[in-house]
Amino acid sequence: MKRLLALALLVGSAAAPLPAYATYPDRPVTAIVSFPAGGATDLVARGLQEAFGRALGQQLVVKNVNGASGTIGAAEAAAAPPDGYTIFITPSGPTVAQPHRMKLTYDIDSFDPVCKLVEQPLVLMAPKTTKYRTVADLVAAAKAEPGKITYGTSGPGSITHLAALALEKAANIKLKHVPFKGSADAVQAMMSNTTELYSDQANLVPQYDLYPIAVYAEKRIETFKDTPTVREAGFDVVVTNYNGIFVPRGTPADVKAKLGQACKAALDDAKVKEIFERQKYPIAYMDAAAFKPFVDADYKRVGELVKAAGLGKK
Repeated sequence: MKRLLALALLVGSAAAPLPAYATYPDRPVTAIVSFPAGGATDLVARGLQEAFGRALGQQLVVKNVNGASGTIGAAEAAAAPPDGYTIFITPSGPTVAQPHRMKLTYDIDSFDPVCKLVEQPLVLMAPKTTKYRTVADLVAAAKAEPGKITYGTSGPGSITHLAALALEKAANIKLKHVPFKGSADAVQAMMSNTTELYSDQANLVPQYDLYPIAVYAEKRIETFKDTPTVREAGFDVVVTNYNGIFVPRGTPADVKAKLGQACKAALDDAKVKEIFERQKYPIAYMDAAAFKPFVDADYKRVGELVKAAGLGKK
């Protein structure tokens, strides 16, 4: 009788539906940010954190994994179990630029896009005390003393680096590259007069009270109406950056759907809208269906830029 009872229980448990994703999420979800705290991407993640967690029904824990132009954090995110408990909040550099530059443990195909969060042109910025009030000022000084003016980046091959390289090439000038682990370090270097310039996302300008020299946009943007474009200075350089949410490839469709719903709900949240508006960071939501072809096209475009800059894989 005991053997029959045990067998019945075993058969019953085997026939029961597996609960692996039925209650997702049943514990906190980790959001990997592959740049230091206080940087542009970290500000996006933390601005979204509370509302996203509330919409998902679990706490969202932001984990900063720094180094190697964002590739260390990207590699960790790509290698995480595809169960929805690790997401990757990232700008375009680690996913669409760095795989063109070096041999990595991941590629763009290691991730499934969940949603696009925000997008804006990069801004050429400097401390408030800068002597470079315009692009013309910068170009004239750089031609007078080639290689002397320093600019920081979030690492070799990052979008911040590619923007500066594009400006150098268009203006036929030579600047001095000083790489950092992320935007927070690059900004701090400027503020301590270690470097003179930086090109990155506009939300850093009000965050650190910086001076916007020019915008890498096709035309002036609403959040910086008084700041001219690089094009207005006579150089056809347009560079945008965006932040999105990705998960490891193979994450179940229903889990990705829940993450996508939480993403949309968070971006619709009044407090999140207020935070991003204050940070000069326009929301540019795309769901997974629209974000996937957008990322694929960007991967191809940035690959061509990396190759033209001589930064491709050897």
